[in-house]
Amino acid sequence: RKPSVPGFLIGSTGCGYDYNHYRETVMRGENERAVSILTTDILGDLRAEGWPVGVGDLGENLFVDDMAYATFAIGRRFKIGATAVLEVTEPIAPCAYLCTLPYLEQKWRCADFIRTLDKRRGWYAKVVATGQVSVGDSVVAIA
Repeated sequence: RKPSVPGFLIGSTGCGYDYNHYRETVMRGENERAVSILTTDILGDLRAEGWPVGVGDLGENLFVDDMAYATFAIGRRFKIGATAVLEVTEPIAPCAYLCTLPYLEQKWRCADFIRTLDKRRGWYAKVVATGQVSVGDSVVAIA
């Protein structure tokens, strides 16, 4: 689980001091996966289905409220706060690391959770323009 913070800098390689082992080792620091985005509608859907998912459980860097998951698509750009701009690069595939969540200790439960996350785990984005972001900042589709 990633802790919620009041704000951070979105730099060219990602968010604040966030470290993504897979991105850094396997992807060799590839900027195409610099930021992970999740929307509140997905979290609400998962909770309604009985999954006790909390903010940060899925490893998201940005948790976007009042914008539907379907608004995001590969190639779309979003302005976050005053200056940061992100471009969506790919949907995030659920991974086995999620099995470390305490409510997924039973293997069958984790397999079910990963299946239910298919096509709604979130989005990766690359950083087009850097900037400081804070909780409550606007998220605006610009392309």
